[in-house]
Amino acid sequence: MGKINVLGFDVANLIAAGEVVDRPASVVKELLENAIDAGATEITCEIRAGGVSMIRVSDNGCGMTPEDLPVSIRRHATSKIHTADDLSSISTLGFRGEALAAIASVCELKIISKTKDASTGTLLAASGGNVTEITDVGCADGTTVLVENLFAAVPARRKFLKRDATEAAAVSAMVEKVAMSRPDIAVSLKIDGADKFATPGDGNLQNALYALLGRDFATRLLPVKGESGGIAVSGFVGRSDNARGNRNAQNVFINARYVRSKTVTAALERAFNSYMAPEKFPVAVLFLSCDPRVVDVNVHPAKLEVRFSNEQAVFEAVYYAVRAALEAGQGRPELTLENTRRTTYQVDKNPADTGDDRYRVPTPAASKTPAFGTPYRGVTTQRSSEPPVSIPSRGKSTGGYVARPVAPAQSTPEASNRFLSDLAKAKENSASGVRVASSGVGNVPETPPSLSTLASDVPAYRYIGDAFRTYLFLETDGELLIIDQHAAHERLLFEELKANLQTDGRVASQTLLLPLPVSLDPEGVALAVEYRDDLLSVGFDFTEGKGGIEITAVPADVAIPDAEDLFKKAVASLEEGRGDPAITAKERRERALYQVACKAAIKGGRLYAKEQLEYLARRVMEDPSVTVCPHGRPIAIRLTKEELDRRFDRIK
Repeated sequence: MGKINVLGFDVANLIAAGEVVDRPASVVKELLENAIDAGATEITCEIRAGGVSMIRVSDNGCGMTPEDLPVSIRRHATSKIHTADDLSSISTLGFRGEALAAIASVCELKIISKTKDASTGTLLAASGGNVTEITDVGCADGTTVLVENLFAAVPARRKFLKRDATEAAAVSAMVEKVAMSRPDIAVSLKIDGADKFATPGDGNLQNALYALLGRDFATRLLPVKGESGGIAVSGFVGRSDNARGNRNAQNVFINARYVRSKTVTAALERAFNSYMAPEKFPVAVLFLSCDPRVVDVNVHPAKLEVRFSNEQAVFEAVYYAVRAALEAGQGRPELTLENTRRTTYQVDKNPADTGDDRYRVPTPAASKTPAFGTPYRGVTTQRSSEPPVSIPSRGKSTGGYVARPVAPAQSTPEASNRFLSDLAKAKENSASGVRVASSGVGNVPETPPSLSTLASDVPAYRYIGDAFRTYLFLETDGELLIIDQHAAHERLLFEELKANLQTDGRVASQTLLLPLPVSLDPEGVALAVEYRDDLLSVGFDFTEGKGGIEITAVPADVAIPDAEDLFKKAVASLEEGRGDPAITAKERRERALYQVACKAAIKGGRLYAKEQLEYLARRVMEDPSVTVCPHGRPIAIRLTKEELDRRFDRIK
């Protein structure tokens, strides 16, 4: 007897279903696309338990006749194409005739449909791909598809589904993308009986984005319009202040079909060069219109990837359209105080400043936070010794300066504890303060502790001053030490936050008088909820609102105006470690601490009191193990007197 068997129809159907339907969001996508192809102008989607227990999609499209209903759930049954030639110019979203057959084989399915000229509708019930009932019913024009107990007959598939909240977020993201693709269709979504969103269906893309992503997102967009090589590009891209820590907010549509395209993504991000920080990703809702014959949509089971006959033409069309939009509309963000906490902080002008940084938003005076460099309650400054990081020399001794890290020195636990004790006494005894710029550092120290009160076992040095409001200069033992003030403070804060996290289980936080709304996509909201404990540990607390997240507490050292961006970065950093078993909870939280320390640290290019900078320099000198910032940048370099003498021809 031969070893090769011909699989039965039911088994083959289950295998095919796994290619098309892998989670509830896939089911929703296929049903929505069928509704759009049916000419619907109103579509309602409702799910329960993440879409596992129930999915219902209703539309007011053309409907199906009683004769077509049983045929619709058979494999390769479609009204979209008829011959092989039709595959070269596909203009509809669906065309394979596999979606309903795949869905019907893995759930309990009901379809209620009525055409406009029929007096009654028809109900079809199916289970495991087999029709169990067909009967006449009264219903409105259009089609309603009800999916229940998804993957009940395929436990191997069901056990790989994520939590209900995560699956619901994936469904929400998919419905959002479909709603973006057709702003002329009114699309609404309900999750567990609650209204999630509804688009107006008036054909205005910006109104649809407002309904889907909120006012903050929709008002920080630049219109894009251009054409090149037979490819028309339209839509919106985000301004520089409307960016994300990942690519989740990049939405690309080819002939109104949502796709993932590396070519379009590369062109979009290349266009943003010099307009956005390297670690940021632009947001976009871009529509590409082209001849269906130059794009192949039949290369992916879920039709999410496409192939162009001329990738270079697509790249250039997107690049030049987006670049033109940035050059024409990119400007400085406007500061508005309409919805800010006027009772908490106000714009302040420091008359001592003359540069662009003279307008600042000070931290709320009502919420006192530790001064930078001030240790938290019950925290020691003991740190594991780190090997010095070599910094490459620029040229030889006769052609350039030689830069190398500060040499390690001894730092004992006793010295650290003595420093903490003396620092606490100095803060208690300080009676007057020096007011300086906050710049995201929390409340600035009103009087740094007297240098005489600090630990005495540090190398002898002389503080010279600062340059460009960024670098500190110290003279010590025949060398000139140059310190990056932001990188140094960032590392010191990170070590203190990490020690605080290890000691108390979380860093100190400040409760907000009013919740701070944060615009996040559904995946971001689900991620924040999933890693709530990690975010709580780094000082954030929040509630899940209808339009996203509302922050109720932020890390103590972070200024409120910086909290929204910091929260988004923290969520993005958590997402980078998701799914990697090597990334432990501790490591995920430390990634989030990188962002907290960066935001809380003093900034380069801003004016600070001399006492503040001297105190920071002392902290760096006191702990020579601090050599790089959390992102790997050097904190200090040394320039020897010998090298200076050689450069000035004082020695040969």
